[in-house]
Amino acid sequence: MRPILLVSLLALSALGAALPSCSQREVESEQTYFERKIAPILNGSCARSPTGSLCHITQDERGNALGNLDVTEYDLVAKRRDLLVSYGPYGLPALLLKAFPPQSLQLTAYDGTTETINTAIPHTGNSILDPSTAGAQAILKWIERGATENNAERKQAKIEKEPCLDRIGKDPMFDPSKDPATPDYAAFVSDVNDWLVSSCAGSNCHGAPEGSFPLSCGKTPEQKRWNYFSASDYVAKDPQFSELLRRPMNPAYGGTYHEGGAFFDSPADAQYQKVLAWAKAQGGATNVPKDAGFDLFAKRVQPMLVKRGCILVGCHSAPAFNDFKPRASSGSHFGLAATRDNYRQVLKQVALESPDPNAGRLIRKNLEPGRGIKHRGGALFSLGGDPTQCDLSAAETGPLDAQDPYCVLVAWIAKERAERTKDLAPLSGIVYVKRPPSSAPETLQGFESYTPGADLRFIGATLDAQGKLATSGGDVSLSAGCGLDPATADVRRPQVSWDGKTVAFAARTSATTPLRIYSMKPDGSGCAIEPVIGAPPSDETGAAVPDNGEPIHDFDPAFAPDGTLVFASTRGNIRKSAEFKGPQRSAADPSKLNSNIYVLENGKIRQLTFLLNYEGQPSFKLNGQMLLTAEKRAPGFYQLAARRINLDGGDYHPLFGQRPSMGYLQLTDCIQLPDGNFVGVASDRGAAHTAGTLVTVNRSIGPDNVSPNPDDYMEDPDALDYAKTPFFQRALTILDPAATGRVGQATLGAYRNPSVLPNSDILVSYAANVVDVGSFSGNFDVVTVDSVSGQRTSLAGLGDPNADELWPVAVFGRVNRGVFRSTPADPTGSAVIYTEDDDQSRTDRAQLTYLDFPMITSLMFQSTRSRRTIHTDMDDFEYWEALPPQGEKSLDDASPYIIDDGKFGKLYARRRLLGKVPLEDDGSTRLQLPAGVPVVLSVLSKLQGESDSTLHHQKEEMQYYPGEWVTLSFRRELFNNFCGGCHGPTSGKEHDVAVKPDLLSQASKAVAKAADPVDLVKLTPGEPKAPPFP
Repeated sequence: MRPILLVSLLALSALGAALPSCSQREVESEQTYFERKIAPILNGSCARSPTGSLCHITQDERGNALGNLDVTEYDLVAKRRDLLVSYGPYGLPALLLKAFPPQSLQLTAYDGTTETINTAIPHTGNSILDPSTAGAQAILKWIERGATENNAERKQAKIEKEPCLDRIGKDPMFDPSKDPATPDYAAFVSDVNDWLVSSCAGSNCHGAPEGSFPLSCGKTPEQKRWNYFSASDYVAKDPQFSELLRRPMNPAYGGTYHEGGAFFDSPADAQYQKVLAWAKAQGGATNVPKDAGFDLFAKRVQPMLVKRGCILVGCHSAPAFNDFKPRASSGSHFGLAATRDNYRQVLKQVALESPDPNAGRLIRKNLEPGRGIKHRGGALFSLGGDPTQCDLSAAETGPLDAQDPYCVLVAWIAKERAERTKDLAPLSGIVYVKRPPSSAPETLQGFESYTPGADLRFIGATLDAQGKLATSGGDVSLSAGCGLDPATADVRRPQVSWDGKTVAFAARTSATTPLRIYSMKPDGSGCAIEPVIGAPPSDETGAAVPDNGEPIHDFDPAFAPDGTLVFASTRGNIRKSAEFKGPQRSAADPSKLNSNIYVLENGKIRQLTFLLNYEGQPSFKLNGQMLLTAEKRAPGFYQLAARRINLDGGDYHPLFGQRPSMGYLQLTDCIQLPDGNFVGVASDRGAAHTAGTLVTVNRSIGPDNVSPNPDDYMEDPDALDYAKTPFFQRALTILDPAATGRVGQATLGAYRNPSVLPNSDILVSYAANVVDVGSFSGNFDVVTVDSVSGQRTSLAGLGDPNADELWPVAVFGRVNRGVFRSTPADPTGSAVIYTEDDDQSRTDRAQLTYLDFPMITSLMFQSTRSRRTIHTDMDDFEYWEALPPQGEKSLDDASPYIIDDGKFGKLYARRRLLGKVPLEDDGSTRLQLPAGVPVVLSVLSKLQGESDSTLHHQKEEMQYYPGEWVTLSFRRELFNNFCGGCHGPTSGKEHDVAVKPDLLSQASKAVAKAADPVDLVKLTPGEPKAPPFP
């Protein structure tokens, strides 16, 4: 994927001589001001480098240009509005910032202390434009007037504010039950609250929960208290520097960048004076974190992020489409609210458990290729990536601007690590399963098969000073303490809790007993079957759930960061309202039981997923979202894919490997490393022992398409060539190309069961003797693999040539960063989960608000960076429910619902229509549908080889959780600005990808938001249908 910032060559040169005299009378011309005055400067220096090579000019039919900037036409320059605004602390638009020499910036911290730094923002073209030249001044003045085509002053677009929201926010320090005791509260209520509500609290402005400075309608006492609490964070010790005053001020009087525009013409404004008086009385924000590293971050780390250009609007900012969104300063002043939020965000990018500071995403994405991971912004904090070269004392206390940014980060990480890991269990060993090699195929969907001879074992291990793993002996069996005899036991997938104090695994003692979840301490003591999970299944009221004559297998345990245990099970639907209760057969193959994911919490079991085919292998992201492997099977379609879901059930979402365009039909064993990259095992269908090639996924780069087969691209096979350009950045990396993961093709080696190590290396089982991943007998050993270089290292004591060593997992404590819950602030799945009914029915349904349904369906059948077809002629769509087998137990059974799709063989498919949903004129809609059931969309689309658009059922099932109220999609006119950075532009022209600074105020507009929902819950479903479906 292409960079969307000025990261590449911007070689502006001093061309003052190219400008006419400022005293010369302008002669009327058919040319625009841009063509006459600006284009000669940009074309003469930016379109080509001093050596004559192409720079900021479109270089192919895909719209690719270095830096994603084409300066040859006004319309192309205007697309990059993010380069034409003065944002944050820099005082210059990014178009000039990189071309000018380093700028001296005096930054003020939340407590009024100051530091002066000189910018060092990388630019291959170097800083060759003298700010004093006429050429530089012409560009600067043109930008200051709004960078319009004919130099007319650009008027701030008036934002039509949407109604405020009555809800209040949540914060551990906020007490909604009583008025603040501070004497300034009365002044706030009388002089500030109403102005904030009328000017700022629209739901598309600061009433939006995904934005900063959240405000309520300010009507009730609780809402006024919340607005006071929120506004107080934006008051500075020196009140005139308060964000609350500077952002809405006219820039001519010191106002700073504000998406909502200026509300105060000058400091003489009467309302300004009222807010200033309150700010003086309030005295400045007081909610200062007590964390040991906060002050060091605020006064040394944050300035280094500024110094290296991280907080440019087109790089890491609120409207940018990536997970790291630090908030900019108000001019030169970083208020407490922005600093506190940035501190928390940057901490998430650090691998606190590793002694190697390079193990986290913050530094690893900024190291040189070969040592770091791919970053559109380049290597910003490298110094060779060697922390031993740093003087940590000077980095912490020496003159700031004289320090290397890398060393300042290393010093801060060391302080944070010392404080946050002092009570964590150090890495003490590896738990794994040892068993004889097997000739059975062993697929994920075949979890019911019995594989005896397994022994649960522990071997000692330690980390060295660089974070590298080494075994230390003491290899012992843990099975006896669990009452398991290795001769007959079938033991699977041990997992360690985040505090490092508990191990959970699945085991069975014979072919006639089901798999059960066991838990114990890492030394093997206290081992027992988990009693709640092991009890007969019941619904939320305690009533028994039928077993339908099937065994209840519980397997694949995993711990959330807070200690919550999730697991896979065949117990089926356990909700009281479920139509099909108890265990069900898999629709992909009714000879096998289906499995879903469940949560053990507060002594009860809650069903988390509801689809008809295999769901298993749960693990957790660093932020506490759950990952899993899901089988997608539909007529003519098969995929084992990585998906994610919030632990409260919201936002069941694709992660990676959703389509064969990835190059493989199976992506399994997905985990997230401390550096933020994902790891999985990719393979062809039919791979034995769930093995394949070991891959990493840098998901912030976006979808990848590797397959050379045009048939793997359902809508636009042109995407195949799209990925061949030198501008295309790949998210998928095969760490060991010799191990291909291909069935029936040459390979050397195979991997399975990766797990996390503190230094972002991978602990994994590897079989060196594999020449065909579709047919081999095992002989897996435990090794470590460097997740950047792919270097594989054997571990002493874990290479028995006569046995398989499987499911290795290191025993160590990890920092609990919490569990992600559904929130309206999540831009990709803005949701609330209601757990009880209020003035309306909620828990039996889900409500979906699509801001632009035709837009979101353009990603349904193919998600590549090539162009998208948005069906503007779509008037409605259908929701269908997918139904489980009823009595069929084999694909050879006589049933109208069992078909051979001619591509992947037989499957079971039975669906019924829930209802048709009309669209508003703008493509938006709102509906309610049954929750906790597998559903399939039928939409208008034109697939490869078709001459006209027609209805097509999507290729996978979806689910919406009971009580899930979710907003989906982005407006098509904003897609390129927010989603295009990863998903590519709708046009297929890369120059259409650009951050839009004022995006958030427009993102949620839709006619359907004011409409009553279409109620599919009250409709009687249609009769079940067999294929062919549309």
